[in-house]
Amino acid sequence: MIDRIIIDNFATIESLSLDPGESFNVITGETGAGKSVLVTAISTVLGDRADTTMVRTGADKAFIQIAGTKNGEDVIISREILSSGKSVSKLNGEMVTLSQLREFCSDWVDIHGQYDNQQILDPDNHLHITDRYHGDKILPELEKLQILYNDYKLAQKEYDDLLKAESNAKEQQDYYNYEFNYIDSLALTPGEDEELKEKLTLIKNSANIYSSVHNSYEMLYGMEDSILSGLGRVANELSSVESYSETIASMAFEMNENYYSLQDIAERLRDLESSLNFSEADMDQISERLSIIEDAKRKYNKNIDEILAYRDELSDKLELILNFDAEKTRLSSIAHKKLSALEEQASHVSEIRHIIASSLQSAMERELADLEFANSEFKIDIQRSDEIGPYGFDKVEFLISTNPGEPLMPLTKIASGGEISRIMLAFKHIIGESDSVETMIFDEIDTGISGRTALVVGKKLSEIADHRQILSVTHLPQIAAYGDDNFLITKSVDDSKAYTDIEHLDDDGKVRMLATLFSGSDSNEGALEAARELIVATTK
Repeated sequence: MIDRIIIDNFATIESLSLDPGESFNVITGETGAGKSVLVTAISTVLGDRADTTMVRTGADKAFIQIAGTKNGEDVIISREILSSGKSVSKLNGEMVTLSQLREFCSDWVDIHGQYDNQQILDPDNHLHITDRYHGDKILPELEKLQILYNDYKLAQKEYDDLLKAESNAKEQQDYYNYEFNYIDSLALTPGEDEELKEKLTLIKNSANIYSSVHNSYEMLYGMEDSILSGLGRVANELSSVESYSETIASMAFEMNENYYSLQDIAERLRDLESSLNFSEADMDQISERLSIIEDAKRKYNKNIDEILAYRDELSDKLELILNFDAEKTRLSSIAHKKLSALEEQASHVSEIRHIIASSLQSAMERELADLEFANSEFKIDIQRSDEIGPYGFDKVEFLISTNPGEPLMPLTKIASGGEISRIMLAFKHIIGESDSVETMIFDEIDTGISGRTALVVGKKLSEIADHRQILSVTHLPQIAAYGDDNFLITKSVDDSKAYTDIEHLDDDGKVRMLATLFSGSDSNEGALEAARELIVATTK
């Protein structure tokens, strides 16, 4: 619910503050006084687009703020529109994007104007309007339907992509075979190039390496007075007296360990010495193999591991080409199963939708009867389309006959703007009971109606206000008379500038306002008396 609206430097409004009541708030004023400006300002702070023309001439910025409650929690929304073109929106002091703001306000404040009539006339919206009625019954099933729909579309896309890939792949089959056979013939192994480079380094320096390895082995083990023979004697000496001292025993143990470690190194040196037997042919063979590997790495701009992975990828593609029929059958079967599940859920949703439509149809006929549609007939026509979409396979269109004997026709065939406004109000009244929206704003939805019909519309708005806050901009006294809180918008001109102001009317002000709507004057005694009688007639 909205508790306060503050508007500064917005179009013709220099400064305005409005504290609407909890029930039925009626806003009236002469044509051009600023009623539409007020609604535009409210729409803007709730997330509609803004532009610099909204900033009052001579001001740096326009500012709109709404304070109220949503689900019992305090809410403050503000919007600044700078003359430079930028705008800043805040929700409870935190900056938010327009999409975030619109999402937050979507179930808090709802604004209905003549544009809503166009929405109701468009058959593309009829399905969604129907689903909003008793939405708690159909929305969970629609969520399941949309999941199944997305699953089916993905499965179908995978199948379609395979068909495209089959055509392209068969054209590439010879190329894939050539590339695979070439890489496979290389018989590459991971890390092979690094091992070959190390061997080549050994061969190129084999003479120096052999001399160093041989001399090291001789000094360590081969010579009569070798390092190991000396260490062995030391170890034996310490071992002979280790029983007398833990310290000597520890050193004897370490000496034995070092002896065996050096003995192991000596054996490895001996083995390495015996393996250092390279020839020019070995060098040529390794160099040639390295050259082949490097050519392949340059060709594919990949290392050995990546080349082998590419070979595996080619192998998968070739296998897929050879098994396209089996894969097509597999993917087709998956898509068919998902389509069957989707069709089953779409049928379930359609059954629920038919039940909801029947209930909505009956409710609409009652509402239209209240709104002076004598002997009218309303029907929700549901037809099955050829394809299933995210909302099922139903096509929904509203049909109406406003006079006895006339055939049911689409809403678009209705000529009277007043009839369209009343039909829209009936929908809002019915579906609004299923919505969680706390505040509804009606911007001159009474266009094209008058007399007794206007009284009925006023009563209907008043009934809606029993359950939620209503702000209604109107020019009809029959509707204004129902207001629990009435406000009068006026415009004045001073120094070539327009000023819009709003006044909360007391009982006498309400009477004079109604008299003005009747006769154009707030002092005409006949109009004043008619205003008083109208208020009595519309008292709840």
